[in-house]
Amino acid sequence: MSNSDEEVVYTWDVMEIGHSAPPLTIEITEDYISSYSNSIQNNNRQHHDTSVAQSQGFQQLVAPLSMIYSFAPMRRHDIFENYGYVGPEKYTKAPRSTPFAGTETKFFGIPVVAGDIITSTTEIFNRWETKSGNKFVSFKIQAKNQRDELVAEYLYNIIWERSAGQKSRS
Repeated sequence: MSNSDEEVVYTWDVMEIGHSAPPLTIEITEDYISSYSNSIQNNNRQHHDTSVAQSQGFQQLVAPLSMIYSFAPMRRHDIFENYGYVGPEKYTKAPRSTPFAGTETKFFGIPVVAGDIITSTTEIFNRWETKSGNKFVSFKIQAKNQRDELVAEYLYNIIWERSAGQKSRS
């Protein structure tokens, strides 16, 4: 590997609020909704039968709310790669984890249905350090439909780095 091909890891020092990944566009199909619903063992007929969905006021099969994480994935590594870096987990010299710390999801009353085209964006929304020295990062993911309506957004928080001397859980 030449010097120009060496991995450069994305660090706290280069991280900036607003760093983002290119948008991702996904078509929501009947099969996608039904397959996803089957995978999470959600048997609600509005996710499998168009006539049931229509009888409940939807135009087409409606996506379950948790499907937001599938059609608008977090994509933090796309952010890092967008700026020429690899994430800490993918750094071959000294990989380390950045554990999940929590999420907050908001829906805006616009159902996602079969036939929708969803475009999602991912950005670094916040970063902070606690008094004990732990570092956290919050990623904001927004999902808009083909009419540019915001259908959902969520914050995905991770522990970027534990403070020196703090023991990991076994």
